[in-house]
Amino acid sequence: MSETLNTLETLRKETAKILNVETVDTNVGLGELGIDSLNVVELIVFCEQLYGSIDPEQLNITQYTTLEQLDTQLQEQQQTA
Repeated sequence: MSETLNTLETLRKETAKILNVETVDTNVGLGELGIDSLNVVELIVFCEQLYGSIDPEQLNITQYTTLEQLDTQLQEQQQTA
């Protein structure tokens, strides 16, 4: 469980960095955080570094997806890989 918390925290910090803000809420949808399509590409590239090999086409990313949900999806992908 601590690995999940670590990846979520790292994902939160990187998202804040991408958006050039101090912090972001992991339970708020990406659209509400201000992430646009270019930011999503940056985020996916970062996720590939953080989680290892991922299949972006298998991710369900919408403006309502939270970082917590994204982290869960990526963790599940790693377990089935």
